[in-house]
Amino acid sequence: MFEHAGATPSPEVFRTRPGNRRRLTPPGEAELDRLGLAGEASAWLSPLAYNLTVSHSHRFVWYRVAKVATRTIRHHCESHGVSLDVDHAMRVRYPLASFTDYFTFAFVRDPLDRFVSAWRDKVVGANYYSFDDATHARMQTVEEFARWTAAQDLSAVPGTDQHLTLQSRMIDLNRVDFVGRLETFDRDFAEVCERIGAPTVPTAPRNQTAPGGQDRRVSDELRALVTTMYRRDYQLFGYDPDRP
Repeated sequence: MFEHAGATPSPEVFRTRPGNRRRLTPPGEAELDRLGLAGEASAWLSPLAYNLTVSHSHRFVWYRVAKVATRTIRHHCESHGVSLDVDHAMRVRYPLASFTDYFTFAFVRDPLDRFVSAWRDKVVGANYYSFDDATHARMQTVEEFARWTAAQDLSAVPGTDQHLTLQSRMIDLNRVDFVGRLETFDRDFAEVCERIGAPTVPTAPRNQTAPGGQDRRVSDELRALVTTMYRRDYQLFGYDPDRP
């Protein structure tokens, strides 16, 4: 299909498998391997890997940020005939030239709200991180979980769980066209829908720990830990770490 190593692949070769929405089809994987073999200096692939969802029919690339309305956006697409050809790809270095005319977007949220949401969902509601019983009992205190998280490299992908990774690390900031916020989701998602040609239907985030759904009073220790861990997100996205 591509006659020489420098050929720019068609974006439509990249799709996820019908039975495994996290993995690309064999032709897509083979194409990434081909581009990777060209060497880092070729700049065919993005320098970093991202969690991507791609629609060829609506020509968009969505940089998925875990714990930021991902279920809501996916449900909206599925409900309104927006094909997700690359459905839930994880940690993919993508071919830059293939998607230059695709609309790229992401959503972010206040780092403190996101961290507490991850803790409630993955620690209180489950044992996602496979702690032993004694450790899991300690982690029921959010400050204890924050101390544990602070020991991780939150910019490492792969290496850090996607629910805790810096939001700024999960978005190709050099190539993103639009960054919406969970706090203004209806307005921002309506703009995304208009840009990609999808129906605009007012919808509330399906995430159970969306803003307004929880008491936001937190300890000084937790606020300080989250502010330090996610300093880059606060700076880049303009959130106020001292917001009540």
